[in-house]
Amino acid sequence: MVNSMRGFLLALGGLVLTCSATPVTASEDIVIKQAWSRATPKGAEVAGGYLTIENRGAVPDKLISAATPVAAKVEIHEMTTLDGIVMMRPVVGGLVIPPGASVAFGPGGNHLMFIGLASPFSEGGHVSAALMFEKAGKIDVTFEVGSIGAKGPRMIVASTEPIASASSAPQPSANDFFTHICGTRVMANVTVSPLPDGPVDVLVQLEDANEHPLAAEGLYLTLSAPERDVGPVTTKAERVSDDKWRARMPSAASGRWSLALGIDVTSTDRIEIAAPILIER
Repeated sequence: MVNSMRGFLLALGGLVLTCSATPVTASEDIVIKQAWSRATPKGAEVAGGYLTIENRGAVPDKLISAATPVAAKVEIHEMTTLDGIVMMRPVVGGLVIPPGASVAFGPGGNHLMFIGLASPFSEGGHVSAALMFEKAGKIDVTFEVGSIGAKGPRMIVASTEPIASASSAPQPSANDFFTHICGTRVMANVTVSPLPDGPVDVLVQLEDANEHPLAAEGLYLTLSAPERDVGPVTTKAERVSDDKWRARMPSAASGRWSLALGIDVTSTDRIEIAAPILIER
């Protein structure tokens, strides 16, 4: 009897450890794993939501919408590639989850965008949200909030199951930092890629307030770290397509920086937006 009870307790303890390491929310066929987000700076209006959706059913399902009490709205965004340039677009009509497959949402790829935050996301906190599926219906999910530069959930368990991406966009390198800067008239999707020899490459996609591509006349990027008495250093970006720009910034050490965008919408109309970024090497 003692041995049996000891075995039961050991099995139960193993179950608890497994659950804490792999947060799972499930319906009959749809399983949500590893839902997480990043801490946001004071005054931020948007945040990303990342997770893995597994369809264990025999037919496709579709993620139709999402909602949370901590943001005015939640949009489903997908990353696509056009002429070698990765860009973000809201999903129209829902995101299909194929049967027997998993779809991963992560920085630089498909993600949920929390827009109009009621307050900043704090590291170590939790964000409740509801996902609405075409067949599975409503599924409640809790996002764990990591650091401002987190690259994944705090606890990850290795899996041998294949992950099918819903996007053909290339995966970002381990040190890439992605952020969405939201202004009243202009928005920007920014990917910062540290280079081995010191500088950083910055790719910027501009959008108007309705998330349509914005073909500005010019773009200037300013990198600074006031708390370390560094900068500001301004670089003129080069256009790579109508709404996309690229710039190579001077050598920047690891740590938190401020990135400001000076957007010349026309020759007489300049808009400036800024956000903190994290550079890791």
